[in-house]
Amino acid sequence: MFKPLKGVKVIDLTYFIAGPGTARILADWGADVLKVEPFWGDPGRTTGAGMGAPANFGINPLYSCYNSEKRGIAIDLKSEKGMAIMEKLLEQADVFVSSYRTKALEKLGLDYESIHKRYPKVVWAQINGFGDCGPAKDNPGFDTVAFWARSGAMADAAERGTTVNPPIGFGDATTSCSLSGGIAAALYEQQRTGIGAKVMVSLFAQAIWNLSALVASTQYGDEYPKTRKKANSPVINSYECKDGGWIFLSILEHERYYETFCKVIGREDLVGNKKYETTLAAKENAAELIEIISTEFKKWTQDEMDKKLTASDIAHEKIQHVIDAIKDPQALANNYVYEVENRDGTKCFVAMPPVKFNTIDVKIKNDAPLIGENNEEILLELGYTEEEIKKLAEENIIASVPYEKAESAF
Repeated sequence: MFKPLKGVKVIDLTYFIAGPGTARILADWGADVLKVEPFWGDPGRTTGAGMGAPANFGINPLYSCYNSEKRGIAIDLKSEKGMAIMEKLLEQADVFVSSYRTKALEKLGLDYESIHKRYPKVVWAQINGFGDCGPAKDNPGFDTVAFWARSGAMADAAERGTTVNPPIGFGDATTSCSLSGGIAAALYEQQRTGIGAKVMVSLFAQAIWNLSALVASTQYGDEYPKTRKKANSPVINSYECKDGGWIFLSILEHERYYETFCKVIGREDLVGNKKYETTLAAKENAAELIEIISTEFKKWTQDEMDKKLTASDIAHEKIQHVIDAIKDPQALANNYVYEVENRDGTKCFVAMPPVKFNTIDVKIKNDAPLIGENNEEILLELGYTEEEIKKLAEENIIASVPYEKAESAF
């Protein structure tokens, strides 16, 4: 399989979802990603438990999604010998990526200025909540607060009168895609010049970019949040069917499809009606037309209406739940979800990074590493002897949790 980042070495000092997700994408593209953890591990190891998913060392699908295909080492970075290991890692690294806050990185001497001075080749990348400047630059920034709440997404993406209760990791995963792309661009520059750039993405910035259409429109009177009963366009809206299923219409070329749509819903009498036949007329009479369409949709089941719209080549989709998308034949055919075997022998589906190269085929060879699982392997590659590695473990400079003892370690 084509792996464009084969040979690239990445030091992954991240936690929870956004940072680990970035490094996971790089690993999926072929990079050798070394995840550096404290002895107690990435706190993201237990996140799935709060969502009702298994989160132990035998099966941890949420953590594995963002940390598969990596190797793991656990180091005491507050110790002199621990930092010496980190220095050796950086000597060999092409990329250093972190989601630690800047002040924490400065204390460790792992901020951009410090690393760039010692290792100018290294691409230094960071995800944070709110960016490098401004009054909120040092604030904690989970996606719920930085991506959803502050950007306007939480209020304006909801039905009027309420707010979105955001799905965990939604903003994180989106932001990880942007940072991985930025790192790839910086690696291209590194190949040309031998110099590593500073690459930054914040959750707040990502959300504003995701909302860029609203950034433009709300300055000129477009008001959010919307309500489906008073949508801007009656044919870009959701409608309930007879069986309780919902369909979302997305007719962007109103005039082109108006007559066809009238026939689909059995309202040929509306063809030529000047109140509804143009984009502007439909907008002016939106509430009335929405009520008409709602009445007609209620005469058909979701599957029946789906077939009618599909036959007429009208853009739409059944409104599904995530559990439906996991089983969606389109997702399965393209390997957007992939069945993996967990350490305990059970199987489950995980989401896959969205970018494909040359082929849609995917294969996860390695589950997320246990805490310090690859200590010896990595340290031998750095030039440490087996005796030195044993001494580092005895001095609590490195740590690992054997699988057979891991269950009691959480």
